[in-house]
Amino acid sequence: MTDLDFLDPLVGPALRERLSDERPDLEHLAASSLASGRALRRRRLAVSGAVLGVATATAVAVAAGLLSGGGTAARDRSVATAPTTAPAAALRVGQVLDLGNGLTATIRTDTTGLYELGSSTLPGAGTGFVALVSGPTDQIETWWSGGFGTLTEDWPGITVAVSMADADALGMLGKVDQAPVTAPAGWTCEWFLVDDKASCTSTDGGVAGLVIRDAAERDAWLSSADKGADPGVYTTEARDGIFISVQGGQGTTSAEIKALGEGLVWVD
Repeated sequence: MTDLDFLDPLVGPALRERLSDERPDLEHLAASSLASGRALRRRRLAVSGAVLGVATATAVAVAAGLLSGGGTAARDRSVATAPTTAPAAALRVGQVLDLGNGLTATIRTDTTGLYELGSSTLPGAGTGFVALVSGPTDQIETWWSGGFGTLTEDWPGITVAVSMADADALGMLGKVDQAPVTAPAGWTCEWFLVDDKASCTSTDGGVAGLVIRDAAERDAWLSSADKGADPGVYTTEARDGIFISVQGGQGTTSAEIKALGEGLVWVD
């Protein structure tokens, strides 16, 4: 690009006309250039004023939108602050929660004398608290079977329990609350009292099972060919409303089952 190319927009036709003459009129050329320059400046000022007006109006509109809750900034939540969940109020001992369907939960901090139904494994606002649920047993069973409603979601970390009376009415308790017998030497038994059963293992790898049964059922049990009348099954005497059946498993003979049954010692 030449100097003349750069000046072309400023001087316009006047310069091009004079360039055709070998002796250009310099005064006329300068006057024309100055006039074109003044016109150009006037156009720039006009455009700048218009842009400034638009920018000012836009800024006012945006500010008004922000104050009124409208506008792009207010609508675009990803640009604004992210939504947050309001923290739940803290639990307190003695507080009673309404679980619906006639059920309530009284908040405490220990499970003494209670039967635990379950708990939330996630730490949170319920950690360290126990919800003692009470109400109609059929509703407790429905609520428990359905996963505790939203209780463990609302209060992560909470433990859910019922009274021992409700647990008994719901069939959650075993017939005894401690192992009724001890195993003889050479056998180790692990009790699952809620199921009224024990799994036993001998030192040579044999296995056997113990089952606590109601004493009222003993006669019927003994007369059944595939139960008490089976030579591979041992049946204890009844005591304190129960009796125990001993049944063998893999690697255990009928003689070993009998020896195990006869070696059981009742716990006073």
